[in-house]
Amino acid sequence: MVLDANVVINFAHVEGLEILGGLPAYRCAVPEEVVLEVTDPGQTARLDAAIGAGMFDLVRITDLGEMDDYAGLRRMLGAGEAACLAIAHSRGWLVASDERRALRRLVRERIGEDRLRTTPDLIVDAIRCGSITVEEADRWKAVLETRRFRMPFASFADLLDGGALS
Repeated sequence: MVLDANVVINFAHVEGLEILGGLPAYRCAVPEEVVLEVTDPGQTARLDAAIGAGMFDLVRITDLGEMDDYAGLRRMLGAGEAACLAIAHSRGWLVASDERRALRRLVRERIGEDRLRTTPDLIVDAIRCGSITVEEADRWKAVLETRRFRMPFASFADLLDGGALS
């Protein structure tokens, strides 16, 4: 799974990069372009530490097809988003992003929405695998809402009781 900057930043806000990197269903990768988009010194330090500890793979676009795809996507998306989608498309990976507009449409068109994960999706995965509790997830939700990341549900318990994600 390739991580966009908004997911990395959200998990850094709640000091949950280790949880994200430890989800058993995924191997997380971060494109160089995303690393450059994380500019807050504390978040950069956490991301660098996660990469250094092997929780996330640092990935580069080196394949000619990926480079062409990336160049075309850059006309519509930011550098990190374009890198994530080009890599996911080429390598058959998932994309983790909270972007709603152009990226979501392009994910649907190019790789299918079933290969998109959001911050709430990943937090639910962390609850389901026992990495965090619903109460911890709800505390994370409260922290993220102070950072202008709103989730349209009252509690993660609502999602676990059959509610829909995304």
